[in-house]
Amino acid sequence: MTSGVRTLRSTSVFKPQTVYRLLAIAPFLLVCMPVVSLSAEPLLTPVPRHLTWTDEKLPLSAPRTVVAVTEEEQQVARVLRDEMLRLHGVRVSVQEQAGARGTVVLALTSTPAGKLWLAKADGRSLWEANHNEEAYLLEVSDSEAVLLADSPRGLLYGVQTLLQLVRADRSGQGMEVAGARIVDYPQLSFRGIHICVFPNTELAAVRQAILLAARFKYNAVVIEFWSSLQSAKRPETAYGGAYTPDQIRPLIELGRALHMEMIPMLNSWGHASGMRSRSSEHVVLDRFPGMKGLYEANGWSFCLTNPAIYDQLFDRYDELMELFDHPKYFHLGMDEAWGHRGLMENRECRGSDPMKTLTHHLNKLYQHFAKRNVKVFMWHDMFIQRDHPTLGRLSPANSIPPFNSHLALDSLPKDIIIAAWNYAEIEEWPVPGYFHDKGYPVVVCPWKTKLNAVSLLNTAKNLNLLGVMETTWDSLDVSLPTVAETGVLAWTEPGFELRHVPFDHWLGAIRQFPIRDLPKLETTLGR
Repeated sequence: MTSGVRTLRSTSVFKPQTVYRLLAIAPFLLVCMPVVSLSAEPLLTPVPRHLTWTDEKLPLSAPRTVVAVTEEEQQVARVLRDEMLRLHGVRVSVQEQAGARGTVVLALTSTPAGKLWLAKADGRSLWEANHNEEAYLLEVSDSEAVLLADSPRGLLYGVQTLLQLVRADRSGQGMEVAGARIVDYPQLSFRGIHICVFPNTELAAVRQAILLAARFKYNAVVIEFWSSLQSAKRPETAYGGAYTPDQIRPLIELGRALHMEMIPMLNSWGHASGMRSRSSEHVVLDRFPGMKGLYEANGWSFCLTNPAIYDQLFDRYDELMELFDHPKYFHLGMDEAWGHRGLMENRECRGSDPMKTLTHHLNKLYQHFAKRNVKVFMWHDMFIQRDHPTLGRLSPANSIPPFNSHLALDSLPKDIIIAAWNYAEIEEWPVPGYFHDKGYPVVVCPWKTKLNAVSLLNTAKNLNLLGVMETTWDSLDVSLPTVAETGVLAWTEPGFELRHVPFDHWLGAIRQFPIRDLPKLETTLGR
């Protein structure tokens, strides 16, 4: 694909000392070279698996084009076009003609053009030995940048890296793309962010978080509405002034434009109040006390012996499924069913056989989604015995008599995805491995503490778990640096040292998505 003899300046090994040396000489450069911009090798995150820098560089001064033939390729090209202008002030146009020459070529490897480009790529052998559905191959020379992938999602990941390769040229008057050959792919297959929408949540903050997650190559977004989404079938479940589906839909389309799985969530056992425990508010019972039969006496959990709960739950499920355009996944919640710590005042919601009551509930929910070919997530904590010597800690609820909900685990379908969460542990935590050994796919779930995220991601990679679901809860803005760090850890190989990336790098990435004037990349879904 490229020609000429080039001098390799680095290999696939990430060298943070380059950054430190540049920082050390920066004052000298500012004094002695005020006009000339230093064309340093950019810091790429997530760090690519196989990266070779070259002495070539692609100028962006003249009018430039992006060649993309198929509709899937063109949609990604439109993302590149819009972000190239927003981030770097560089205008490019999208060219749809097959065989056309362009500054950047985007091609799926299954297309005729993609096969031709791959055949002459310098990194072809490395690609063939390593590629998967989310992988991409990117080669930048003096004349063009060629980006290849098996899927549109892989192309989008290559675009995120290409945008990071853009830098000021040595004259300081123009922009260029640093020369490189990259073959890249993720370590963990599921890389999700969990976002809560409370009645006071600003949708601009949700948009910012989705954009940042996409920047760090997440492939899924879970959105949980806490009495904040209007329901046509169940209007009692949202406060006045709650968001409408039409207000939420652009966020879902944004995720689709960034090739992320958009996943709805509705808590289906504990947290039935629709609000946080601290608020002492109950979205339904405070306004409609006649509906108390749907809940345990304190209103925290659904009353599992009352069949009327399924009328409400299934109506809300179906509305969310329609809003999210029939997603592949649904998160059922199922955590912190406080009544089963012995706080429940009445026994009517337990039934004569508490285990049978719970197992019936779980399987009824599972079958509702299985009929629709939708896989479900559940939080892990109610399926861990509270007094277990090694497992029963770090969660405030857990399984206790008389329900003994941990015993239900062995009777549940093995394709339920277990979301194992803790937000404090920095040592090896045995819970993910416990569920993995039971035969369940597992995602680890950190929150906003860096060392906790590092520990959980190391566990996920060492055990080859399904992936990660980074949570944000009621601290969305505070959690954004950890969102970035978790994205990098989920992508990179086991043993990657996060400390090599300066903290201000995460802050710089967040600043690329200011809370005002956020890009509306969902518009790239159309022409």
